[in-house]
Amino acid sequence: MPQQTATMAAYARPAQARVEWTEHCLEPDESAPTLSGWRARLAVAIVATVLALLALPVLAVLDPPLAGRAAGWLGRLAALVPAMTAVRALVVVVAVVVVSKSDGRQ
Repeated sequence: MPQQTATMAAYARPAQARVEWTEHCLEPDESAPTLSGWRARLAVAIVATVLALLALPVLAVLDPPLAGRAAGWLGRLAALVPAMTAVRALVVVVAVVVVSKSDGRQ
């Protein structure tokens, strides 16, 4: 008897195997990690930063002197863009290396 694989035609596999596979796919995946610890703090910080950047133009219209201070803040933040880009590139390279090493062990 030939070995049954997922790539075989559906009619070639027994009906019970198809039912079990369908039920398996409908089961919730319990391996998904919850958002906690440093990930939760990072998510909150990102959301707060985006909301603050969205609020700056509105505040600048309501309070013109604030527009000058906001421009100064944004100028200082713009100086961090190259450093943040380098950090992101480093994180991507490290993630690729970690994933490729873990795939090699299996």
